[in-house]
Amino acid sequence: MNKTHNISYKRKKYRALYKLEAGLEIPMFILSLVWLYLLIVDLIKGLGEIQNTIFYIIWGIFILEYLLKVYLAGNKWSYIKQNWITMLALIIPAFRVVRLLNAIRILRSASFISSTNIVRSLTSGKRFLAALEEAKGPQPEPEMNFGILIEYSKKELKEELKQFARQLISDVRSPLQDATGIPWSFDITDPSQLATDNARRPSDFLDDTSLRMAEGPYDMMLVITDVALATVRNRVDAGFTSTVARIAMISTRKLVTTGRKQPMHFLNDESVRYNAASLFLHLVGEILGLSHTKKGRSKIMSTFEFMPDRKSVPAFTQAEKDKLQKGKEQMPERELRGGSGLESFIFHLLMAFRHPKQLLRPLLRNKAILLPLSLPRLVTAAVSPSFILLFTAEIWDVGMNMPNSVAIMFAVLSIMGASFYLVTIQSLFLPRKEKRILTEHLAVANTTIYLSIFLACIGLFLMVGLLMLFMELYVFPEDLIQTWPTLNKQVIDLTDLVRLAAFISTVGVTTGALAGGFESRAVIRQLSLFERQK
Repeated sequence: MNKTHNISYKRKKYRALYKLEAGLEIPMFILSLVWLYLLIVDLIKGLGEIQNTIFYIIWGIFILEYLLKVYLAGNKWSYIKQNWITMLALIIPAFRVVRLLNAIRILRSASFISSTNIVRSLTSGKRFLAALEEAKGPQPEPEMNFGILIEYSKKELKEELKQFARQLISDVRSPLQDATGIPWSFDITDPSQLATDNARRPSDFLDDTSLRMAEGPYDMMLVITDVALATVRNRVDAGFTSTVARIAMISTRKLVTTGRKQPMHFLNDESVRYNAASLFLHLVGEILGLSHTKKGRSKIMSTFEFMPDRKSVPAFTQAEKDKLQKGKEQMPERELRGGSGLESFIFHLLMAFRHPKQLLRPLLRNKAILLPLSLPRLVTAAVSPSFILLFTAEIWDVGMNMPNSVAIMFAVLSIMGASFYLVTIQSLFLPRKEKRILTEHLAVANTTIYLSIFLACIGLFLMVGLLMLFMELYVFPEDLIQTWPTLNKQVIDLTDLVRLAAFISTVGVTTGALAGGFESRAVIRQLSLFERQK
């Protein structure tokens, strides 16, 4: 009886710990940013009495949160060992932080800084970077775990697609292991039925796929579906990839479709089997960073075409094998398991720096700064109050007398806050359902999503600001602003008008994020996380 009671008590504590971590993630992240800001202020000019009090209050909240989590943890010593970096970060401020920052300020202004001191500083920086490298987590074993998700539109196709997936695994395992020099394991996850057989966007499967990827956890995911896959411009193709999220997709409908007045292929046809294997290897090679080649140079990485007379699985060239084996240590995914909000933030940051190409490519493709043009609700919620504020006396008083530095800081913090609010309130981070495991490339995808929304907020800020500036220059009477009674100067130049427009635009972006929002699925489609096979 006591044993049953103890088990029930431990389960309650675990559920309480899980709910606590989920509920405190966003507020503790915000407090972390405030604490970081106070550290920077202390480094530059020192903290005032109020700021110093806020600093220690936040520090006390961090300590209280950590102690509460230790209390709720089932195995306290294991929890402390897993979160020793957090404990160290909480202890250091008591002894070092303030004094260290004061010392840095003194040394910065001292005249005896020599090249020897600079070399020592660089060496310390290298040790610091090495510590950050350790924070990424242990290097996974050189083995690839591949998850396969089947999305079917009709019940009778479920087993047929599962058999297609088993045959595909049998065909591609050996070429992949031979090319990379590491073992590959495949797992067919629980299939999922679609509501209709209408064409889908690749991003429509992102929620389910990212959740399965975290549940595995898997190093890569493949979606096999019988419905057509189409781009935003309604271009249908057999295969799509997301190098940023490490997800591939294959549409069997495109593989079995033939020309007019010709019979359809069957999934068990030999031609469909080997063309599917060729397409799969092409998509995986694309995710792993192999370059596309002209037709004839590579049977896999040249542009994929369905060849009815294909009778075998193609092989990678020796140059492609050399490139894959050179990077095999980086293929398996790193993972963050049950991290706090701060640890999750650091993990996202480190993974983004580790994969700059995968991060930047979708940002360049999606033209996120123009995204507000496709989000009428967000734009309306930002522009409408801005017009009202433009004709409000108090907004002139504040905007005209505000220092440029304050206006810039207010704009930067507002845009960052608005973008973070939009991403979290719309649940754009992957996986969208709660999960205690985060894989490396899902972290990169999350960073891409946030930066895209951040750029979109910048685009919204520029759009509203230019509109307000146009009103000030060409709609207002020429001497209206110059005769405003609360101004400290009689001459109003372009800088004053730009500052006023920027201040109004900043308020507009904030209200747009709070009141407007957008349809999350439509936004994900615009972020260009997936590409057609080339």
